[in-house]
Amino acid sequence: MFSASKMSYREMALCNIAFCYSQTGQAEKAKALYEEILEKYPDNGIAYYALNSINTFSNQAD
Repeated sequence: MFSASKMSYREMALCNIAFCYSQTGQAEKAKALYEEILEKYPDNGIAYYALNSINTFSNQAD
């Protein structure tokens, strides 16, 4: 999963959970958790890019 020394364990754990949601077809849960991560940790690049990807792919499906 994800690991980065400048992230707290909680921040890493939340990113890992959101990633698991996205990999198990639970895009809405992943999206909500990535948004929550960005509220608490606005500089989190993982959440930013993952949320961007989810939004891009969901727009293409419409």
